Amino acid sequence: MEISPIKDTLRIALVGDYNPDIVAHQAIPLTIDDAAAVLELVADYDWLTTSDISSSEDLVGYDAIWVVPGSPYRHLEGALIAIRYARENSIPFLGTCGGFQHAILEYARNVLGWIDAAHAETDTTGR
Repeated sequence: MEISPIKDTLRIALVGDYNPDIVAHQAIPLTIDDAAAVLELVADYDWLTTSDISSSEDLVGYDAIWVVPGSPYRHLEGALIAIRYARENSIPFLGTCGGFQHAILEYARNVLGWIDAAHAETDTTGR
């Protein structure tokens, strides 16, 4: 298997509902910038609110997807679309805090077939 060289510019989708009061939301861009500087590449990132994601087409062209902390998200389905897109297209994915919890939810629903899988923050009737 041939390994592709690292691109000069990486496009990263930051999926979540930006809130300046969440310390992680302030730190994430700084972290990306620092890592890019060490790797001597350019990292472009876009904050995509969960309500802005209505289909996988909204994620085409991104090299990585980071579902950030800050749940419950305004639009659960937007977060799940992003996570599923990353999983099904082998896009590097990072889910931190609520992002990781929602990755488990997406997997339970779409791989395990537990259609009633739910997150306790927003729904107490599911599994």
